[in-house]
Amino acid sequence: MSKKFWLSVLVTFILLYALEFVLHAIILTGFYNSHPDGLLREEIMVQRMHWMAVGFLVWSYLWVYFFNRFATQKNLMKGIHHGVSYMIFLNVPKAFIWYASIDISGYSYLYWTIGEVIMGAIIGAVMGAIMAEKEAAVTT
Repeated sequence: MSKKFWLSVLVTFILLYALEFVLHAIILTGFYNSHPDGLLREEIMVQRMHWMAVGFLVWSYLWVYFFNRFATQKNLMKGIHHGVSYMIFLNVPKAFIWYASIDISGYSYLYWTIGEVIMGAIIGAVMGAIMAEKEAAVTT
């Protein structure tokens, strides 16, 4: 695997970690805190934060791997398309599962899914730009 691949994995990991933090710890925190028992157990999360990093690293690797393996072209627009598709594929079913198991507003899952799809577009754009193939020169 190329340097571009590994650079894309690293950048995807950093963006994924940062954007997930913004989405869940800043944007959606009101939804989580509106639950009478509170859903985010910060003391447990701090103790297990290394597992979150491992999960994001595996997620980043797989995301870049699938783009590298299956994208017919590698460019900014294909990256955005891949990122949005990837997040819809992952998050729409996950939202139904979480909605069935965690007692918070259905709107939180809607916002969660929308946020994840926007995140997918951003990360996909960066991934596509990093992995972009040079266009062959056209000779006449």
